[in-house]
Amino acid sequence: MTDNRRKTLTWIGIGLLAVIVVVLGISRSKQVALGKEPTIRVYIDAEKRVLDLPMEEYIAAVVGGEMKNYWPHEALAAQAIVARTFALKALDEKPGSGPMGSDIQAGFKEAQEYKPENVNEAIRTAVKETRGKVLTEGGKLINAWFHSNAGGKTALAKEGLNFAGAEPTYTVVRDSPDDTEDVPLSDRRWKAEFSTAEIEAALAKVGLQVNSIGNVTIAKRGPSGRAEAIAIHHSGGVTTIGGNDLRVALDPMRMRSNFLTKLEVKDGRVAMEGKGFGHGVGLSQWGAHNMAKMGKRHEQICQYYFKNVKLEKRWA
Repeated sequence: MTDNRRKTLTWIGIGLLAVIVVVLGISRSKQVALGKEPTIRVYIDAEKRVLDLPMEEYIAAVVGGEMKNYWPHEALAAQAIVARTFALKALDEKPGSGPMGSDIQAGFKEAQEYKPENVNEAIRTAVKETRGKVLTEGGKLINAWFHSNAGGKTALAKEGLNFAGAEPTYTVVRDSPDDTEDVPLSDRRWKAEFSTAEIEAALAKVGLQVNSIGNVTIAKRGPSGRAEAIAIHHSGGVTTIGGNDLRVALDPMRMRSNFLTKLEVKDGRVAMEGKGFGHGVGLSQWGAHNMAKMGKRHEQICQYYFKNVKLEKRWA
């Protein structure tokens, strides 16, 4: 072997060693950056007890409570990501602030539905595929809101949730493919009727005293067309309440959204008709279902319902 060839092989060897060192260094740095899967303390309302669960085990049970376990894989995966983001944000911002020192409550009224009995292989696969993945904007966890059905159009946080702060930059009004024939009619269109006495009692629960209601009107519609504010005309004047606040105070299973198409008072009864089911902000579960059927990936689904967000992996 000539000296030149020997030198060439030596330099190749050094180069390969350098590449290996760099690759190993990158891999090791990524492992360090990812961190460890957290444990979350979950308050089980029905049993009045707290469970300490690995985050991924908790997320699987949330997906089992929030979606049908036979839904398309990409919809289940998208739900896992938003549920994980929601839970991790709660853990970061208000750890131990719930009943019995819990981090989060198991129930859709307080946080996220929790049904471990519904977890099957399809859900386990979706959770495993998205393990550690969350939605961020500028490196910070977003408010990963979700709901059942947007009624064909999603809402901004202020109109859908009466959000008190500045409108988040990642919320968006978008057409949502959830107003389709394969979606149950009760999730697309609804009707409800309340007595004026029911409305007076509901408002009293949130500290608003009204008597002798004469009329109920929409005071303001948001960008999506939802009733952002509702005016209660009564003997003492006019009291205004957020559309979603009224929904929650009355009964969110009867007044299924504030996407109202009819609101009138007659003979002491308030008749309502509307579209969708839920507050309409963020990910529509039925929209995710149909986007998955269209062939969209879970990343595309999440980034459709939340603009300018990134998927970030927090643990391996």
